Amino acid sequence: MARVYQELEQALPGLVKAVYSQPADPLAAPKVTVRPLVIKGRACYQIETFKDSKAYHKNVEAEELLLLAEKELEGRYRQVLLVGGRESAQYVLRQRGDYKKSSSSPSLPRPGGGESHNRAKEYILREGEDIPALVDLGIFTPDFKIVRSRYDKYKQINRFVELVDQELKDYGQREISILDFGCGKSYLTFILYYYFAVKRGVDAKIIGYDLKEDVVDNCNRIAEKYGYDKLRFEKADVSRDLLSDEHIDMVVTLHACDTATDYALDYALRHGVKHIFSVPCCQHEINSSIHKGGELDILLEHGIIRERLCALLTDSVRAAVLQSRGYELDVIEFIDFEHSPKNIMLRARYTGKARPKSLDRALELKEKYGFAQKLLELQYPEKCGK
Repeated sequence: MARVYQELEQALPGLVKAVYSQPADPLAAPKVTVRPLVIKGRACYQIETFKDSKAYHKNVEAEELLLLAEKELEGRYRQVLLVGGRESAQYVLRQRGDYKKSSSSPSLPRPGGGESHNRAKEYILREGEDIPALVDLGIFTPDFKIVRSRYDKYKQINRFVELVDQELKDYGQREISILDFGCGKSYLTFILYYYFAVKRGVDAKIIGYDLKEDVVDNCNRIAEKYGYDKLRFEKADVSRDLLSDEHIDMVVTLHACDTATDYALDYALRHGVKHIFSVPCCQHEINSSIHKGGELDILLEHGIIRERLCALLTDSVRAAVLQSRGYELDVIEFIDFEHSPKNIMLRARYTGKARPKSLDRALELKEKYGFAQKLLELQYPEKCGK
């Protein structure tokens, strides 16, 4: 019988972290993370346990850690990730009670030996990991190092995947179908396919839509080159063309321009899509149609303030429409403002619990300030005089 605690013992000299997740025992904490520390010159390991949205910490020596791993953690978690200085490995609990090593990939050594209490951020997609599609897309060099001029794009992709991982970490289905609207060069589309199909072993099917035929052709060539047989790209105008009518689990938009975001969200609502991850871009519609009419008039006096107000108002109205249609919503800072001013994500999950008061507030603002907002009009034409 494969024992992860034995693998952990062998990994201790170079351990970066160990993560126990997806509990098989209903009494177990949702997640346990182990990291090496040096406190007052003494090497030890910090055990971080998450329970009831709180984190609890305990510092132990190696012998106590291994005893706890054997007696309390072994067999209670369906998934275990061990990250070492040179390699990371993932283990999955099988029905017969032992663990199977499901994947492994190279890790880069951390500066300073990796044992400082102030640790560098760990990305889901690490530099040095064999992700050949990122080489063709210009983010990695041929030896899988980050192209420094594309570092901001690398951070954006990791942040997006991190937010998807947070929401779908307990995704128990064997298949997932995704639509990516306005995919462009498809950095995100390829990475989502890699994340689900390669790192998580989920049978992923992804369609990317974009207006540019040459971009679509190039992305299809890359997908074929790397054997991503369930990833395809299509030329389409999301505001006009007939899009996929098959079952879709997740809709993604990363910087789909102006009202293209609204058409993507409208598609998700009309097709009952469970998960939505949307980072809007270029929100001109309200800015070009709003007029003075109330308490917010002072914010419409100066161009830069007006522009920012209208962008926030656009996302607030979109959020209100999603909530009115039964979605639970998080509005999240997608990435630091210094890296991109387009830094808000709408992350939504369908629950069926509609909040009509959110819509009422949005309609009151529309009536007072006379602005146009595409998603509001697409979903509630009768309330918008359409």
